Amino acid sequence: MLEIRNLVKSFTHPDIEVLHGVDLTVKAGEFVVVIGPSGSGKTTLIRCINQLITATSGEIYFEGSPINGIKGAKLRKLRTQIGMIFQDYNLIYRSNVMQNVLHGRLGQMDTFRSALGLYSAEDLKAAHELLVAVGLEEFMHNKAQTLSGGQMQRVGICRAMMQNPKLLLADEPISSLDPASARIVLDQIKSLTKARGLTSIINLHQVDFAKAYASRIIGLRLGEIVFDGPPSELTDSMADYIYTGA
Repeated sequence: MLEIRNLVKSFTHPDIEVLHGVDLTVKAGEFVVVIGPSGSGKTTLIRCINQLITATSGEIYFEGSPINGIKGAKLRKLRTQIGMIFQDYNLIYRSNVMQNVLHGRLGQMDTFRSALGLYSAEDLKAAHELLVAVGLEEFMHNKAQTLSGGQMQRVGICRAMMQNPKLLLADEPISSLDPASARIVLDQIKSLTKARGLTSIINLHQVDFAKAYASRIIGLRLGEIVFDGPPSELTDSMADYIYTGA
């Protein structure tokens, strides 16, 4: 599904190299959780995968095709196949919940229909079914800004699923949520991706949640992978090293 070879990402303001030759292969159907402290490169890695930023060097292959630095129609097509759940929800807060979910279809509609918001009956049905699945059916006509953080993130999940992606990326989707809301969000990400046979890469800070939900954990420290294995092999001492270097 995804192969990353010797990925390097540097920024010039300030002058810093965030990723240092990352190598990673993700198979179809895996539920990968990337852990590491702030500044370890988790967000940069995900943003390189979906081409929100371009890696300085190295190669990224999605389903066998190189994607690092692609532009135009190729980039638009790629983004229809990669769903994204953002840490800060990235919703249109004055629009209602249903409209936010339907926005996940815009990249697969022609310019005329997308500009006018002319969604098909199938799209409307799919959006409704997703909202039912995450327990937000009764809020579908509420403005997004009236929801709690956990509810907003569930809207973000539905929007990503509306793309019918092959790969789902999530950048710290539970960072601002209380533990109960965090479990609800991760339960729904896990159940929806499993039901649809999706591959997932999720950035998390919380080691306990990573162990509970991941099929595979990647530990990033200072821009390098220092752990790659199943949750059962992530020892307390390794987790301490990932986060503190001790």
